[in-house]
Amino acid sequence: MKKFFVVLLSALASLCANAQMEGGEIGEVTVSGRRVVEKRDGKWFYPTEEELGSSPNGYSLLQKIALPGVRVDAINRNITSIDNRGDIGIRINDMPATVQDLLSLDMNSVTRIEYIDRPGIRYGENVAYVINIVTKRAVSGYVLGLEHYCDLVLSNISDNVFARKNIRKSEFGASYTFGYGDLSGARMKETADYVLNDGTVKSITREDLENRNRRASHDAQLVYSISDTSYVLQTRLSYSSVNGRNYKERTLDYGIIPVKKLSVNGTHYSAFDIYFHRDFMRHQSLTASVAVTNIDSNGEECHDEGLPYKYNIDGRVWSLKSEAVYENELKPFTLDIGMQYNQKLTDNRYFGDVSARSLFRTSEQYLYGQINGSLARLQYTVGIGASSRYYRQGDYSNRHFVLRPKLDVAYPLSEVWRLNYTFDCKQRMSNIAVINDVAVRTNSMEMTVGNPDLKPNRVLEHTLRLTMTKPRLTAMLEGYAKISPNANLRRTIRTAENIFIDTQVNQPHCNLLVGTAYARYDIIPHKLTASLSGQIFNCDNKGCDYRHRYTSLVGVAAMNAYLGKWTLTAYADTGFRWMEGETQGRNGANIQLVAGYQTGPLMLSLSCSNPFRAHPMTHRAEQMNANLHKITTLRDADEGNYVSLNVSLKLQRGRKYRDIRRSMNLSDRDAGILK
Repeated sequence: MKKFFVVLLSALASLCANAQMEGGEIGEVTVSGRRVVEKRDGKWFYPTEEELGSSPNGYSLLQKIALPGVRVDAINRNITSIDNRGDIGIRINDMPATVQDLLSLDMNSVTRIEYIDRPGIRYGENVAYVINIVTKRAVSGYVLGLEHYCDLVLSNISDNVFARKNIRKSEFGASYTFGYGDLSGARMKETADYVLNDGTVKSITREDLENRNRRASHDAQLVYSISDTSYVLQTRLSYSSVNGRNYKERTLDYGIIPVKKLSVNGTHYSAFDIYFHRDFMRHQSLTASVAVTNIDSNGEECHDEGLPYKYNIDGRVWSLKSEAVYENELKPFTLDIGMQYNQKLTDNRYFGDVSARSLFRTSEQYLYGQINGSLARLQYTVGIGASSRYYRQGDYSNRHFVLRPKLDVAYPLSEVWRLNYTFDCKQRMSNIAVINDVAVRTNSMEMTVGNPDLKPNRVLEHTLRLTMTKPRLTAMLEGYAKISPNANLRRTIRTAENIFIDTQVNQPHCNLLVGTAYARYDIIPHKLTASLSGQIFNCDNKGCDYRHRYTSLVGVAAMNAYLGKWTLTAYADTGFRWMEGETQGRNGANIQLVAGYQTGPLMLSLSCSNPFRAHPMTHRAEQMNANLHKITTLRDADEGNYVSLNVSLKLQRGRKYRDIRRSMNLSDRDAGILK
């Protein structure tokens, strides 16, 4: 790993020295050829014809762009942040996009990729990066598309079909996606040492003998929109269902005791969205959107470790999300004022050995204002948001009032160098936080219990970034500090009956320091590109009765070659490594190789993940509690030597385009079920 970072830093220095010989022009740091434009809150990437022509869908395109801090898994259709700093907002024309939107993306309409690595207060509190794909709107013709993905070794397929028809100001669209998987290669091994009340240690080893996971999904959506030069109105009706069955056979203490575990679940989502945007005179605009979502869940969980344990789940969720934004482009600055109103009702019932009803209501009202402009060469964004959040479940209720200030300033040091500082203050609830009052038995020694008294914690973020932008080179050095006092962290509590309760409580702090180096270089313009990034993490966790520190390194490398009708892509990363509270974790290293071929409207791509690795480790977690030390390792043969084929066909006729502003989707996907 040390050698990797030595090579990375040497390459950065060499590339920066060579780049000084190239010409460039700065206005908003615009490079020749307009491939990359530095903006106040990030960068605009203009895809080349080779990148667009060789991409069957939006995931493939974003993987080729190689955005800093972002990991795009085009095979599994997943986009995450490499550093786990927060969520990634994927948008098309400035509003959230679905998987179907990315699969049916018309490459002929794509104009640029807006990469926002300093998102404003409008985007939410746990959003680290925003990727906005800007497209032109078709005003005539139609397009029909089919994409088939299949695993050549395992039972894993996905099919997507879509159609769009444009008649003057109107567009009609429909899409359907079917997915099926039957996988059995994952194996988990867990060693746990329980310190009992009398001081003795009880050690248990749990190891999978069989782990079969079957899953079938259906996604369908209908879209209608009408637009003119000054307005856009779009509606969407969507439905999706996911049904899964997971069966495990385990042994305790190396085969002495057999254990079986069964999990059956089904979730059905339905949503209706409506979006409206209108431009007014004097550079003013108004945008409004509303999304109504219903989620129905049912399931069965059972295992026989110790004593037979079984319960059923029947859940309902209703949610309303709405937003309105007013924008005025004044001469000295641009003013944004917005408001959000959200309501959510969750009613989950547990029957059997877990007999409980989790009925809780949450609501949020959020008002924010933001201005951005320039003072001489200094560019700035200043904003503040205020939210009132209400939560109630049974006898538990609380209300939080939150102020969220944000400051971002950028200064161009020269034609190619740019210095930026960002400060952000927000509140955050842990991704794994459970705020209901349900208790679920996970095995003979442990239980998971919700904590209705858990409160969001304040997070202070400081980011200092130095960027360099040239026609063939984009490079960045960044320092990031996150200070999280009173953080909600995982805690293990031992009861008098020697049962270990896994819950979350507010504890002193969970702080993070990150150093990042990134470079993307066009080795041969339009033919060969490469990117490298490296990060060093320092995690500082202080709990009620512990203090843990951890330092880790992460590296990512990618390369794309465009050889006429052929496209070759290679990607590798070391896997993310972190420590939060008393849990130290790491994801396994990942390698992907993709060969693509295009002829007319037909695209074929053959992908391979983790070659020459039969049983790669995909995840490892170590829990370092004073009374419970546990190491969990997951190896997945399905992820090793994984070979898949993707076939994409798009037929279109009579397509003409003009600029469009946005699309939309605000639907909720959180069923709120404790497992």
